[in-house]
Amino acid sequence: MRNICLLLTLVLLALIEGQAAGAKTEPAFTGVQGAFFALSVADGEASAKWYAEKLGLAVDMRTKSDKIAVIVLSGSGLVVELLQHDDAVALGKDAILAHGFVKAGLVVENLDKTLAVLKARNVQIAYGPYPARANSMSNFIIKDNAGNLIQFFGK
Repeated sequence: MRNICLLLTLVLLALIEGQAAGAKTEPAFTGVQGAFFALSVADGEASAKWYAEKLGLAVDMRTKSDKIAVIVLSGSGLVVELLQHDDAVALGKDAILAHGFVKAGLVVENLDKTLAVLKARNVQIAYGPYPARANSMSNFIIKDNAGNLIQFFGK
């Protein structure tokens, strides 16, 4: 009897956890096609949570080997790969002040709606919004939880 109670408790906890994990945040944007970027992060789980809650992406895969853990998320045409390597070091406080990768970007269906959703989710708007001009689309840039820059452009 004791084993049955323990088993039922474990099944109930698994169901509750599954329901919580199944709760999905609506995508913050639409209309993206084939966008992908990968980031090296200090805390993969914290970043995965941020991308799920703020951008509405869902975890597709988690894997770990020796010194590296990989989490892949996707949604609304965007795929983000998060890499947490035990030996990685911080690039610096501001990607703009380092040589190499500076930011990722994607074109969305409705820039104003995307901006409003991200603001409502307390996402840090790092630059902009900037209006469309003769030589550029309207856009703004956000910072993720690890300080990475992501630029959104309007169609």
